[in-house]
Parts: sequence; C-alpha cells; structure tokens
Amino acid sequence: MKIENYEGTADLFTIPGNVKTFDDPSESNGTTTVIDYGRNHIHVGGGGLNSKQIAIAGSFFGSDKNTDFESLSKHFAYQDQKLKKLYWKTDRFYLGIGQNCKQTFNAGKTNFIDWAAGFKVLVQQLFGDTQRTGTSGTPASNAGNITTFIEEITGTITNGAVDLTITDDIGNSIKIPASKLTTGQAFILSLVKMVDSGSGVFVSEYNYVTLAGTRERSVQTTGGLGYLQLEAAAASSDITIVNLSSYSIKFRDGYSA
Repeated sequence: MKIENYEGTADLFTIPGNVKTFDDPSESNGTTTVIDYGRNHIHVGGGGLNSKQIAIAGSFFGSDKNTDFESLSKHFAYQDQKLKKLYWKTDRFYLGIGQNCKQTFNAGKTNFIDWAAGFKVLVQQLFGDTQRTGTSGTPASNAGNITTFIEEITGTITNGAVDLTITDDIGNSIKIPASKLTTGQAFILSLVKMVDSGSGVFVSEYNYVTLAGTRERSVQTTGGLGYLQLEAAAASSDITIVNLSSYSIKFRDGYSA
C-alpha cells in the first residue's frame, strides 16, 4: 500500500511490509421511511454513498521504524490541507484526506512500532491510476465497472459572445455565461481542488474553473448536481461541449471497492 499527494510534488510513501488490517466500508446514503404496521416501505436513493472512513493498521520494525512512522503520520495526520491518493491496489486509488494516525508500543516488542491510521474518502469510488484523455476527434472510454467523474476539461473559448455549456449523458450540466468569457481564453475545469480560504485554512472546492489562468467563480449548475460523469463503458464523446475548441476531457476508470 502507498500514499502520495494528488497535486504538486507526489511525496510518495510506500508502507513497508504488509498492512495487517484494512477496513473499507461502503454505505449508501439513501433514506428509508418505515410505514408503521406495514410490510412495504418507501426508499429514496440516487446511488450516492456516505463519506467513507478507511481504517488500516500494521507494524514497522528495524532501523527505519521511526522514520517510517514519521512519514506515515505526516500523510495521515499533519497534512489535511492536501488531497491524497491512497492506493488500494497498485493501479487503483482512493481520493481523500488523511484523518488520523497513532502508534503503540507493546511489551516484548521493543524493536516494533504498532500503528493505526485513518483515511477519509472525499470522492466515493476507486480511480484507475492511468489518466485517460479524450478529444473531439479521438474519444476515450471508461473501462471501469462504475460511473466515474470527469477529472479535468481544457480548451479554448471559441466565441466570447456565447455561453459555455458542458453536459454529460446522465443529466449533469454546467454553464459559464458569455458575460464572463473572451474569445481565445484558455479554459480549465478541475473536479476538485483544495483552495486557501485565508490564513492557511483550505477548503475542498468542486468544479474549479480558471479562465486565462484566473479563477472564475460564475460556474452555474443547470442540471443534476453539476458534477460531470461518465458511465461504465461510455466514451468521452458522450460529454457535450458548446463554445470550446481544441478541448480535451480527462478522467480515470471508475471502480467499486
């Protein structure tokens, strides 16, 4: 198992040896209304999941045990302002935030550090390690087994007098009004970023957009929840983009745990 930063310098830490325990629960966040005295009940669900809390535990030993624990605690407890990639398999990771870390010393194990750590998943799926890129002329497909999120869209504003709209095939859509656009601007949309809100306090923000390198906050959700997605086996050509030329759509295969 390994953990690294999602953005910027990776700062990779590979956990040596085998993790002893790995608790990876998945819980839907639908709601059920129980009908008193009845045998049939009402359920409302949209395929959503509660924030996943992953718990892992293991041991470090040998001359590097203290250094290993310092690397572990840095990622899992001291950097909750940074998005992390926690690799569940060599080619699949969870996207989230390190939550906690502790060490314990047991009698008779003086050369060991037993440890436990927690990880909070923000985007509830496993991402394939390989980032796929589809263009208007050459689409790419989601080879995973579940719907995945679009990670990034880049391109150039075609006409500053026309709204920019992006729509997926399952009902999510966003718009940036023409009043915010200029012909030829470089456009970048990112699924999520940790943004400094002041004094070093960071907040996760979704559908983060820049125009010509400057943050643009006028992104409007016009359909669904506005988080662009691609179903399993679907191609990036299912994403409809109006008023963006030479665009690229980047995503990773989506997997259930």
